Amino acid sequence: MSKNRARDRAARAAMDETGAFRARAVRQVDTTGQSPEYPVRLVDADGESWYLNSGQTNAYGTRALHYSETRTYEQIVEETGPVRHPDIPADGDSAAIRQALRQAGPQALATLTAALYAAATACEQATGRPEALVAGRPGSTESTIVLGLTLDVGPEVPLTSVDTAALEVVAGILTRWVTGETVVELAENLAWMLGPLVDELGWLGLTDPWARRRLAPYASWVTGHSDDPVGALRASAAGSPPDEDLGPVDLGAQEVGQVAFLLDASIPVEPDPALVGDATMEELLAALVARNLHTLERDGTQYPARADVFVMPPASTSPDVLVKEPGLVVNRPGDAPPGWRNVSAMVLVSARRPWALDDEDQRVITDAYQAASAALNRHWPGLPKESQHAALSLDMLAALRGQFTADAVRELFHDMVQNAVHHTYTLGADPELEPGAGQA
Repeated sequence: MSKNRARDRAARAAMDETGAFRARAVRQVDTTGQSPEYPVRLVDADGESWYLNSGQTNAYGTRALHYSETRTYEQIVEETGPVRHPDIPADGDSAAIRQALRQAGPQALATLTAALYAAATACEQATGRPEALVAGRPGSTESTIVLGLTLDVGPEVPLTSVDTAALEVVAGILTRWVTGETVVELAENLAWMLGPLVDELGWLGLTDPWARRRLAPYASWVTGHSDDPVGALRASAAGSPPDEDLGPVDLGAQEVGQVAFLLDASIPVEPDPALVGDATMEELLAALVARNLHTLERDGTQYPARADVFVMPPASTSPDVLVKEPGLVVNRPGDAPPGWRNVSAMVLVSARRPWALDDEDQRVITDAYQAASAALNRHWPGLPKESQHAALSLDMLAALRGQFTADAVRELFHDMVQNAVHHTYTLGADPELEPGAGQA
């Protein structure tokens, strides 16, 4: 029986017994260290990762050598020993890391980045190579991303973004993984541990403003094993920083700009106990949105804003209306989960524009949507992830109607204002942010 076939059979047996994923089952079989067969991977004293060539019983290659060059296990031990074999995380490691990051909350990913950098520093002290951080499986996509995250961003993590208690726990475990008597494959194991946290807390629940700006390029690894693909895509797109540092911003010297978007929200079917007099749930939704868009935040900088919220009429059950007038009737009956119903509102955001970026309109919409969505979820918790509130810019809404001109967007805006069943605005906002009549 070939070694690979024997390993696969052993892996299947481990999967049946423990329920482990195949990759983990294979690693568990390969890392007993007691088998008469040579290990599939090993790491030498210099932090170099060696792999057993396919079809060979004792011929190892490494990324530092030409593919035709090999060494025997005995040669590696003699020349660059002692060697360490790959291993799986110790019992309790996964739970300890998750709990530490859960308690860190929005500081979690920045703290994890700092812990990775601490582990890479320990690798450099032990082997002379910070790259030994991923020696357990250096060629994987996860390892490439983690190494880039660690070496590029790790030295920049601000102390204000680090939870010191969580850092002590996570850095200790990761350092043991990569400098201990055996080597734990770091990148993939961490990705599997992060997946449930992303599902539980979301990207915003794991990142502070610094992390959302700086760690967005690495979101594909953080969310790679999440069960919420929509949330993962949002995380990957969130917080992308501009290509250059624009320096400090002067919030008082910027011109006021306006942009409008459609907020498609879900609210409880049952009336809110906080309703006063003849107030409706639609009016409460508008008040919550307007109140919480008084100040917006981006990359740790707050800037003043004002929201004018126009609540749209209830959805029609007529398919013809849904097709012909998507600007006026957008929330369809049945979209909301049990116990909830859909409400749409057009939100006009007036704000100072301190960044003056080419995509500033979309960035303001993103900032306003995140603030509005967070406020609604705080007031009415329990909305399922798959039914979360959504936002759509008016130019995109007009494009869905087959209209792509600025005049079409203005017409859509005026139609929505005219057909609104309720209007409110942010109280106490800067008077200079008050929109002019008919502007969008």
